[in-house]
Amino acid sequence: MKYKILLQLLIKKKEVTMLYQMIDKLCEQINKIDAVAELPQFAAQVRKMRPNLNNELLSQGILEKELNKSIMTMSFAQLVLIKNIPSIADELTKILKVQNINAAYRCSVAACLAYLVNPKDLLPDNLPGGYGFIDDFLLLQEACALSWEISGDMKKAEERRKIFQFTFMFVPESRREEFQTAINSLTTTFNIMRALDPILAEMTIQMLIQNPLQEISQQSHSFGSLSPFKSQFSEFSKNYRPQYSWQNGNTMGINFPGGGGVAADSSGVYIL
Repeated sequence: MKYKILLQLLIKKKEVTMLYQMIDKLCEQINKIDAVAELPQFAAQVRKMRPNLNNELLSQGILEKELNKSIMTMSFAQLVLIKNIPSIADELTKILKVQNINAAYRCSVAACLAYLVNPKDLLPDNLPGGYGFIDDFLLLQEACALSWEISGDMKKAEERRKIFQFTFMFVPESRREEFQTAINSLTTTFNIMRALDPILAEMTIQMLIQNPLQEISQQSHSFGSLSPFKSQFSEFSKNYRPQYSWQNGNTMGINFPGGGGVAADSSGVYIL
């Protein structure tokens, strides 16, 4: 009863839509990104953050004369994906607002959206060319994949994760462990909240909507009789070794460990 009263008080707070307001503001910023105009800066940032990328491509048979073309093609495809952040955020926001959807998962969604609007995340949003939205896109993709994985639709989860794997190519090697921790935090949040009273999950959701910049503690918790849910991407970064190739001279193919991959060209990314 006490928790229900607190939840009602949180919902009634005037600033309850702060998260949504911050999402709208950020999405306006992303919608203004011109992928063609920002491409040179984005690609330059990729080279800066991934200094070993040239050698990685060369070691897999990409010709030296094709290096610039390869990086520019993949960079443009990623910028096109980043431009999809507003639509993904809208999709997750709708899920967040439906109270008959699993509260533990919605809490993970709230945490993901709070990360999206946090200016002090792993990559500052103001990095040149839109590169600073790489981490945001990754977490949004994982949140969507997690929803399909939880529901048992592994095909749709795999589709999301192939795009995720493509984007992970742009993550600096020195930061991959931090990114893995951020990715795992979504599953951790889900596991903690599913072991608690659903009202507590709802309270956490409302707290994040009210103030998305606050820190939510993820202390260790006993899951009782529940078996902790484990994402298949829980140790993804340790095995990340994509293979690159050119197909027909116009399309860049990226194949992932375990099978499958994507193709990138001047119009975007396609799941293989």
